[in-house]
Amino acid sequence: MKESAELVRQACAGRKPARTPIYDLLANDAVISHFAGRPLDGTDDFGALCLSVANGLDATRYLIPPSPEGATSRDRWGNTFTHHRWTNWVSDHARKEVDDWVRWLPGEIARLEAEPPATPAAREAERQEQIKFNRRLGGSVYIACTPSTAVNEAMFGYHCGLEMLSYLWADEPDLVLRWFRAIEGAQQRYIERTANADQAALAVIYSDVAFKGRLMFSADTFQAWGFYDDVARICAACHRAGLQVIFHSDGYIMDLLPGLVAAGIDGLNPIEKAAGMDLYEIRRQYPQLILAGGLDVSHLLPFGTPAEVRRETRRMIAETGSEGRLLIGSSTEVGNDVPLANYLAFRDEVFAG
Repeated sequence: MKESAELVRQACAGRKPARTPIYDLLANDAVISHFAGRPLDGTDDFGALCLSVANGLDATRYLIPPSPEGATSRDRWGNTFTHHRWTNWVSDHARKEVDDWVRWLPGEIARLEAEPPATPAAREAERQEQIKFNRRLGGSVYIACTPSTAVNEAMFGYHCGLEMLSYLWADEPDLVLRWFRAIEGAQQRYIERTANADQAALAVIYSDVAFKGRLMFSADTFQAWGFYDDVARICAACHRAGLQVIFHSDGYIMDLLPGLVAAGIDGLNPIEKAAGMDLYEIRRQYPQLILAGGLDVSHLLPFGTPAEVRRETRRMIAETGSEGRLLIGSSTEVGNDVPLANYLAFRDEVFAG
């Protein structure tokens, strides 16, 4: 939307904008078709997705169209994926045993460590791609700079997974730490290449590290891995480039939040109520944080009434966005279980406020 960039800029600067900006991920056929004005019929689904963002959101990240049912693909590491419309999973891991990882990782670490810095030409090519892409979104903000913490990249980028990473850490801690440091260097080069404040003055750190009610690993393990130092280096690099940093993790991360704030994060996403996160308590404890997301998509948006959705939307804007620093949206993403009527009730209430 034409006014989106200014609304987002004002909100992130701590000034209440004329309207609270909407930040979300769309993976909902009815919502996308409504705002695109045409169905997702396989002819140009990516174009329809971009059009729906241009007409329906102020900010987003990760624009991926639906996949054909049962399609398969393979990533650069050799993992095979099976796709189901808006989701996918690893159906065959390239490395299935700890020994497979122990043999493979030294070469991968060497490859990461040998990567050259981003050249001015590479940075400019990336910037031009972002400019071209942003034009398709009609003024809506696309967050292109999305670095990962080392633990997130290991588990979900390489698809090592929680169980295998735990075994590796128990058996080969020095190897895991070398791997993490190499990943961190690669992520710094990625930030250098993708951070363009003139295109989007926000970055999102990917770091899913929690379940409902608890962390995936102990606090001592996060400390041993250098997790907070990793976050601090990401924040510092993004800040040098003029970007504010929103930390993303599903699940309950209140035990990590003091350390994350000390490491320099500027905001938090998605603030998953069903996992135990309390948007209003976080606002009271950390008034300086940009809150992105927060509207319960586990229960309220799929199963509530439009009136209930409107009521909670009004409360969120009044109690957490009265001084800006709110990018309102779902507490993960808008999936196909969210009725179009409920999503439109949410959006209409945002525009009415």
